[in-house]
Amino acid sequence: MARWCQLSLTKLSSPLGTSHWYYCAIYHYVVSGKIGSMIEEVKERRPNPLDSMMTKAQVVRRKFKSGLPRSPQNKALSKLEALSRTLELFGRFMTEMDAAGLLESDVTADLVYCQPETPGAEPVVTAALPAPQHIGKFCDGIMALDKPRFLGVLFIQTDREAADKPDKHHVLVTCPFLDDADSKLRLLAARRKRQEKGVAN
Repeated sequence: MARWCQLSLTKLSSPLGTSHWYYCAIYHYVVSGKIGSMIEEVKERRPNPLDSMMTKAQVVRRKFKSGLPRSPQNKALSKLEALSRTLELFGRFMTEMDAAGLLESDVTADLVYCQPETPGAEPVVTAALPAPQHIGKFCDGIMALDKPRFLGVLFIQTDREAADKPDKHHVLVTCPFLDDADSKLRLLAARRKRQEKGVAN
C-alpha cells in the first residue's frame, strides 16, 4: 500500500481545526479508501509484451495513462471536486509506482488552475500537492480561492533508469480537466513553465 496514503485520519487531523479535519476526511476517503481496490486492479492486469523494452517508470506511465479517459468531460469542477479528483489521480499514480517496485516519492503533483474573473490574477497557477501532514492547509488555500477554474494536474515523474538521458530523466504527465481551447492553452503554459525548470518532457 502506498505510504503516502497510509497515514491515519487521526494523525492527519488531530492538531488541526474543524475545516482541516473535513478536508483530511476527503483525502482519507478518496485516496486511502480506494487504494485497496486500485492495488487489486493493478495485480489483475496482464503483462504487455512491450513492457520488456521499457524502463519501469515508462511502464508505470503507460499503465497510468491507459486508465484515464480519452478526453476530458469538459465540466467545470467545484473546489471539492477538483481536490477529490487530484487526490484520486495522485493515489492511482503512486499505486502503479508501488506495484512496479519504484519509490512513490519519485512522483509529485501540481494542481493547475486560473482565475479569469479575478482582477490581477496570474494567467495560470500551479499549486504543488504537499506532504500528507500539510494537506489540510493546502485544501484551505484552494477553498479560499476566488472563482477558480481548475485546468488539470501535472505529474512529474523521475525515471532513475534514465538518469544518463536528460530528456527522459524527469518526465511530465498531464491530466486535463477541461477540453476548451482557452483551458488547453493555459495548461500548456503551465507545462512549459515546468519544462523551463528542468523537466524535459
